[in-house]
Amino acid sequence: MRKTLLLFGFIFVLCVVPLTASEIYVTYIIGDCMIDVEGNGKWQDPLIDMELKESSIIRTDFNGEIELEIDGNAVSIGPNSYMKISSLLEKVSEKRKMRWLKKATKYAKVVKKSDDKWSETALAGVRGDRAEKGELEWVEDFEDDEYQRGMELFEEGSYTTAIKIFAKIIEEDGIDTQGGEASYYLGVSLFNSLRYKDALPYLVESIKNKGTSFYESALMNYAFTQYFLRNYREAIEGFTSYTEDFSEGDFVPYSFLMLGKCYKDMGLKKEARVYFTRVEQEFSDSDVYMDALNEMKDL
Repeated sequence: MRKTLLLFGFIFVLCVVPLTASEIYVTYIIGDCMIDVEGNGKWQDPLIDMELKESSIIRTDFNGEIELEIDGNAVSIGPNSYMKISSLLEKVSEKRKMRWLKKATKYAKVVKKSDDKWSETALAGVRGDRAEKGELEWVEDFEDDEYQRGMELFEEGSYTTAIKIFAKIIEEDGIDTQGGEASYYLGVSLFNSLRYKDALPYLVESIKNKGTSFYESALMNYAFTQYFLRNYREAIEGFTSYTEDFSEGDFVPYSFLMLGKCYKDMGLKKEARVYFTRVEQEFSDSDVYMDALNEMKDL
């Protein structure tokens, strides 16, 4: 009998370990970066396809950046960072629990309009008053190509490369480029790469104009970013703004759930219950219905 129990126990361990262990690989490196694979103070240069562990630590210099693949998720670590893999795994796990998060933060496919092109005067102001007409046309075509390439990479989910393109565009032309559209793409790319702190200023810029086609998506990405940064008051303002600006919007049930989670994490159970109850009563067919019920069990 004891041997049988031991056998079942061994089989159970074999089944559980692959489910709990994470596969972590280096997929992209640029600039000066170092990795402490074992977390024991022995630093080494990173290599593509290098396998990391939960105990590993990554350090990047002012010009360094590393992209990892964690269980199929692309995670980017920006310049001047000191990051423990265990912290990244917590972030991945937190997002994974919100299985509907991708839907709740879906991006707007911004269509460039012909009348949105910069005027020659605007380009001259950016590139220099002495630029000739032919030079201006060349510059505009080049920038449009780069912008379009950035958008395509973004839609493909190639966020690390998209980040570089939009960061360069914003560095050269300003954070309000294209009415905040470039900031939107950069902010969401950073958000999807788990670089919440880096994403925040660009998402703030992208929600300044409520009349843009990407405002709805930008607002939700902004609110979730504040939530993951544990800035609950700001997150509450963001989710509340969504319910006020888009009372019939697709993201209302998600906003109510997140308002409840914000208040719950702040220890305000009475306020939290109000929003979880609204999801239960008004959105029983939504993706977050069961989440709301589960959240109320602990209140």
